[in-house]
Amino acid sequence: MKLHDTNSKHRPAFAQRPIATAATCLLISIASLGLSACGGGGGSDSSVVTPVPVPEPVKLIAPPTKAAALTQSGEAAQDSVKATTAAAADLVRRSNDPSSVFLPFGELMGGRQTSPKPSSADSDRRKILAETVSCSSLGITTIRNCTGSIVMDTNVISTANSLPAGSFISIRFDKIAGLIDGQSFTLDGSMRIDFLTAISNLDHPGNNIKLQLGFDKFVGTGGGESFGPVTAIALLEVDALGQSSLTMNGVQYFELSQVSGSDSSNFSLGRSKLRAAHWSDSKSYVDYQFSNWQNSNGRPVQGSSATLMAGQDKAWITVESSSSSQVSYRVQLSSGGAAKNYQVLASYSGSTVSYSVKTL
Repeated sequence: MKLHDTNSKHRPAFAQRPIATAATCLLISIASLGLSACGGGGGSDSSVVTPVPVPEPVKLIAPPTKAAALTQSGEAAQDSVKATTAAAADLVRRSNDPSSVFLPFGELMGGRQTSPKPSSADSDRRKILAETVSCSSLGITTIRNCTGSIVMDTNVISTANSLPAGSFISIRFDKIAGLIDGQSFTLDGSMRIDFLTAISNLDHPGNNIKLQLGFDKFVGTGGGESFGPVTAIALLEVDALGQSSLTMNGVQYFELSQVSGSDSSNFSLGRSKLRAAHWSDSKSYVDYQFSNWQNSNGRPVQGSSATLMAGQDKAWITVESSSSSQVSYRVQLSSGGAAKNYQVLASYSGSTVSYSVKTL
């Protein structure tokens, strides 16, 4: 269950910021500690857990559920190109956004066996239930010189080795500061993990899993970088085939691990995909599927391609030529069994882009 595949030849679009490394390590350590509270006792447990109603910082915003309609006009061809380049940029931003502290939680379940663990000296701390502890007493060996306190809560009994739907782990950081791998960091604010589907075996959770993750006024620093305050909520899903997606702020992202590159003007999208509202109809969605889409010096590279899908309607977009001053796209719009082809030219003058369309 991984949103970032560490064995893939693709890498995140940007080198992770220092704070991302420190924050991620601490969060996964403590969340793993919280899961130990659920599975530390061994044996099976069939007790019914009643979810505790805890206010969420914000509500999850998902994409629309109704497919959009793609018309076959020249204007639609131009709009498809604009929307596609914007979607590519959105994937890159999400890969590098500070709120991407959400992403490693895809590894929290699938990689529990290798997640940082508390030291054996503090095994009693695994039995967390509405408990306030000092950072230094957690016994997480990856953290040094840790100060501040953490309030942890869960509604799962300490002897359970499974998680019923409705289980949660809630963590509040109060002026945390310390070192991870020699790197100083600070954290403050709250996070919460809600398990929306049951997990029968914590060590081997399998697929068909949904986790809701919330951050409230979450702020941190590390290595001269800083982020936050982040107040956001995200949904992590793993389907029957083990494919992960992240839903956040009205957009659903797939294959974020396929984003690679050096900066926002130079990147590559393998088979990355996202679902978002149609550019002129906020109540319907469009899927953007990229196939080796590349940008160099702020321009899509020749041969880059993408497909827009909305129900039975499709738009195939291919970059036929590209230079610093002009990019030519071929767009085929398919609807109702018929197809129309267009050429869309994007002309650049400084920071200004103008478009023209020709029927083929």
